Amino acid sequence: MAPRHARTLALLCAAACAAACAAATPDIIFDLSDEQYYAMPQLFALDEWPGCVAARAPYCAGTFELAPDKRPHQLFDVMQRYSANSVDNFNHTRLHRGLCLPRSCAQHAPARDHDLPHDQLRDWFARCVNAQTSAAYNLSASLLRLEYCSRGAAPEPLSASEQAFVALLAVLLALSVVSTALDLVLPDHAKKGAEWALSWSIPACWRALHAPPPSSSRTDLTSFDGLRVLTMLVVIIEHVCWITTQAYLTDTKIYEQIRGSVDVVLMTNSTLVVQIFFIMSSFLLAHKLLQQRRRGEHVPPFSTFIQTMINRIIRVSPSYWVVVWFAASWWERLGRGPLWAPLVAAEAAVCRRKWWTHLLYLNNILQADDKCLIQTWYLAADMQLYAACLALTLALWRVRRAALAVLAGLLLASVALLFGLAYSWQLVPTYVMHRPESVHSPRSFTNFIPASSSISAHCVLVCRSVRLAYKGESSFNVLYQSPLGNVPGALAGLLLAHLQHALLDMDVQLPRYKIFGWISVASVPVAAWWVAASPLALGRGPPSRLAAAALAAIERPVFSFFVAMALLGAMNNIPSAVQRFLSWRGWASWARLSFGALLLHMPLNKSLVAARLMPSMLDRQSAILEWFGVAAVSYMTALPLALLVELPAQRLHRALTMRAPAPRPPRTGAARAPPPPPDGDKSTDKADL
Repeated sequence: MAPRHARTLALLCAAACAAACAAATPDIIFDLSDEQYYAMPQLFALDEWPGCVAARAPYCAGTFELAPDKRPHQLFDVMQRYSANSVDNFNHTRLHRGLCLPRSCAQHAPARDHDLPHDQLRDWFARCVNAQTSAAYNLSASLLRLEYCSRGAAPEPLSASEQAFVALLAVLLALSVVSTALDLVLPDHAKKGAEWALSWSIPACWRALHAPPPSSSRTDLTSFDGLRVLTMLVVIIEHVCWITTQAYLTDTKIYEQIRGSVDVVLMTNSTLVVQIFFIMSSFLLAHKLLQQRRRGEHVPPFSTFIQTMINRIIRVSPSYWVVVWFAASWWERLGRGPLWAPLVAAEAAVCRRKWWTHLLYLNNILQADDKCLIQTWYLAADMQLYAACLALTLALWRVRRAALAVLAGLLLASVALLFGLAYSWQLVPTYVMHRPESVHSPRSFTNFIPASSSISAHCVLVCRSVRLAYKGESSFNVLYQSPLGNVPGALAGLLLAHLQHALLDMDVQLPRYKIFGWISVASVPVAAWWVAASPLALGRGPPSRLAAAALAAIERPVFSFFVAMALLGAMNNIPSAVQRFLSWRGWASWARLSFGALLLHMPLNKSLVAARLMPSMLDRQSAILEWFGVAAVSYMTALPLALLVELPAQRLHRALTMRAPAPRPPRTGAARAPPPPPDGDKSTDKADL
């Protein structure tokens, strides 16, 4: 796509969105003065938790829905109209409280406040908050969702699953000790034929972790490692901010004010970079197969498909399953805090219930509303798309010229299908889906709109709560975590691989074409511009149905196109500062740890937030500092995961599947030298994470 075509596409999108937003309703308040803002009830509040639990006093946390005691109520009308901008603002008609009942609600205690059953504790909590809001604001508060009421019970005995997980760790450590000792003691000739016994050797795994990246003279893939690490860091900072919005915030106005800034839009919408992983995964898959085709090798489709998928599952599964097992067993025990139960314990319970869907890589489809390690939707979707891309590549094995047309047609068809689904089901693009907070269901949203309001009906259907981790969010289930929503990235990777090999077949030297060089270099900032600017075309407030569907359908394909253009230039040695930065050889080791960082950064970050005793702060400074901390700890913890689980499993599989050639009798005369390895054959051993 030429730059003028990109500008035309952006102008058309902006024009459509502007036309859709032209009839903006006056019932939405977009801005409030500080005096007006802080006249509203504080959204989040937490009492002291350690002292309450130490005294064995009941501590309750929950969400309350506000309603005016009398009509008209000017403050409540302002709260309604300000909350109607659900894309940028929290729902200020719902309060979130964590209270120590004997300390904050003693005047509302029942006659007997010791050993009360759970329902009486709940009623005590509800009466207390209702009395506080009624006295201060003339607003009644009804308990909408009770997270828990607890006196800090003693921990339960270890379950069988927890004991088995400890046994697994002991076995892994024992294997590492024995294997390392054998590796250090045995002579080199004794190690041959016993590679399986050395699979858990720490020195050998360390060498594999720091091995130089493979190279190819025709297709330069050195930038893939740097891109993988950079993309993982972008994913981490977005998750850092998202998890903080799941907790209680000290000052919501700060976040609401900066949410519309370009840098915050770029961060919020940065989950589009996950398409880079899909692009690299499908590209490397097709690149390896197309290399075999260029060498004239025979590739039986069925056995190739089975063997490739087995290798893929063995490479990804050990670390993945260990982390899921940890989340379902020990995670809940490793911390305490006023928000530990709703943030960590609740997710651990989901992991215990749907762990088997992770083993089958169907957790993004089966029980899709229940999120266990929410970031692992990518592994399931990638495995599903990997199988589909492998089958498609094998089906196009003997088709050379028509392959590009077939893949391009499938890409266009997927965009059209996504637009149709987004418009029919009123789905929203990524930035709108990542709104701070709204309500739990379309039905309840109508309670916040005055009877005379002209707020469009589509807003009622898209305003669900992000605080429930996208539970019931069709946009997340259909567009974000399903294989269908990520087909554009996977097809872009296949197209890139076929285009690269077509250029190699025709011996086209792309560095000779200056226009393409400019396009490739410019694709990096243009891709970043698309992430930051495309949501701004929707205007402020809930977007129209047509504008939301259009952006939901094209945001991933457009981003994938610019990434593919940048990668095509990088792998053909188009010089640029970004290409030189990403091609630094030091990225290789960090790239191999990125898979572990993907698995671990969410439970680490959520544990950090859930264990806080006071509401969290979310602004630019705190987000950046927490990002660096979470990223550093994630990569540090990914190291033992790689040395004890991931790399040993790969080495063991390789040792068991490699068969030594049968010895041949010596021949007289000069021995022929073995043929050199095919150029670039190892370049696709890179993990896409």
